[in-house]
Amino acid sequence: MKKIAIIGSGAYGSYAASLIGDLHPDWGIHIYEVGGKEIKNQDEIGLWSELLSNPYDALTKGRYFGFGGATAKWGGQILTFSKNDFANPSNFLKEIIALNEKYRQNIFRKVGIENNYPEKRIANGLFTKTGVWLDYFSRNLFKKFKVEKYPNIHLHPHCRVIKINTEEKNVVSFDYIENGEKKNADGYDFYVLSAGAFETTRLMMVSGLQDHTCVGFSDHIAKKVFRIYDTTKIGDVDMQFKIKKASFITTRLIGEKNGCSFFAYPSFNAEFPFFQNLKKLLFGKKFSFKIIGAIIRDIPSCMAFAWSFFVKHKLYVYKNAWFLVLHMENDFGYGKVYLSKHLDKFNQQGLAIDFSIPEHSERSFNEISNELEQMLKDNHIRYTRVTEKIHTEKFEDEYHPFALYSDFKSVDDYFNTFNNMLVIHSGVLPRAGGINSTSAAFPLIEEFFRERYK
Repeated sequence: MKKIAIIGSGAYGSYAASLIGDLHPDWGIHIYEVGGKEIKNQDEIGLWSELLSNPYDALTKGRYFGFGGATAKWGGQILTFSKNDFANPSNFLKEIIALNEKYRQNIFRKVGIENNYPEKRIANGLFTKTGVWLDYFSRNLFKKFKVEKYPNIHLHPHCRVIKINTEEKNVVSFDYIENGEKKNADGYDFYVLSAGAFETTRLMMVSGLQDHTCVGFSDHIAKKVFRIYDTTKIGDVDMQFKIKKASFITTRLIGEKNGCSFFAYPSFNAEFPFFQNLKKLLFGKKFSFKIIGAIIRDIPSCMAFAWSFFVKHKLYVYKNAWFLVLHMENDFGYGKVYLSKHLDKFNQQGLAIDFSIPEHSERSFNEISNELEQMLKDNHIRYTRVTEKIHTEKFEDEYHPFALYSDFKSVDDYFNTFNNMLVIHSGVLPRAGGINSTSAAFPLIEEFFRERYK
């Protein structure tokens, strides 16, 4: 019987724990998590991050801790890569794509929703990709995969791992803080480091396993570009979300510009009072009689929403108007992670982030916007442009960090970095592509524990 330590119980820790639990019910699996059953943001949990220049909300709005981590908050989409995603992928990325295609159905079976929708090439070099946006009650992957119910999984909540101790390519132990006391954990056959893209990077830096000075990264940048009226179709592509098992079946348009991927994606019901108040109740947990009263006053629209949801199995579109949002990879080299001099609640160094958007990325974003506008005109769609020209200070960033730990020649190179540890987070991907990229790294877990480590 082998003994496995998993550090972090977010998307990747939950996926790894449940997969190992299925494959090896006799192995002992121990999950160390800084939080517990209550999901908390970085301030509530006591971690620290600071921005050195431009705004970047991924740390304050994207990092959550506890069993399930950010999956309990994100409402994230299950999407995977295919050969359509990149024009000139590196060898490492090509092999990741091959694993995405190999294990794609495993991932969708694991979340319980089939996705057999083909990708379709359309005009202007774009293609469509369909994904699954898990419903409110399914999005916490720790709960979705029933991690706590495995008899061979042992939970260690409120344990802040602070250092990984290694001898050459072997992990020998790790240090952690529990109830204010520093402790050491050893005797494990294998380790999975899955504490989130930024926290894992911080931990690798303080442990001397990544550059102690600076680690580069990038992310998507995003902005609402067009408000569209009267139709949810762009040419032959219907962007309206379908409903399956209370989850959304989503469609996006994907392309590539100047070596950076982008996608155009609908934002529905941003001005629908019922929908916004419901989000406050479900996601913000802001219960008040004022919100309940507003929902009641909007009963006619509620009924239309319910009819569309439960009978037509489509997401209701308020006033038949919606926003088309453009997301684009920011060029690599304009995001940097440093160790902060400021200490957090655990007396550990926090994170300092520098994230900027260069002028050439801004130009590419506006060129893509113009091309999308021409597509709307060619299809005789009524629209208004949200802004005439996008400027850097108006960008909204996303939480799809990539290229934090991706300088590998091949999957073998990545798997063999350590003899007894797998480091897994979204930053392992050298590109985020035109998707919410979390699920694109799940196949690395599948391949490793099905084929490499038994």
